[in-house]
Amino acid sequence: MKLITRSAIALVFLIGLAKPLLATNPDVAIRIRPVKNCFTILIKNVRGTPVGPITAVDMTIFDQKNCQRVCQTKMKLQKKLAICQSLDFNICCNKPLPLSYIVYVRVYHNFGMNEEWFFQP
Repeated sequence: MKLITRSAIALVFLIGLAKPLLATNPDVAIRIRPVKNCFTILIKNVRGTPVGPITAVDMTIFDQKNCQRVCQTKMKLQKKLAICQSLDFNICCNKPLPLSYIVYVRVYHNFGMNEEWFFQP
């Protein structure tokens, strides 16, 4: 019984410690470029296999000085990306942006989720 319990605990720790290693290999690369109140989002497949479908893109903008959320938008996509293929599109915020802000973008796809940050000082 002691051997089974210790083996189960060791397995739980092994899985728990190995899980963060999955974040080091992104499935899609994300680049954010600001254009006034809109942002151009470039998504590129960096896997050796096709990624798809990319179901949604979620963008949240925070005010850097007082750490409040200024804008949150979500765009639904149903696009597949072949190997090394890229996709770019615009997401806009209908509210005025502060002078310094932080943009957080999440991309949801069949392999999970990838995220990217953009800081405007």
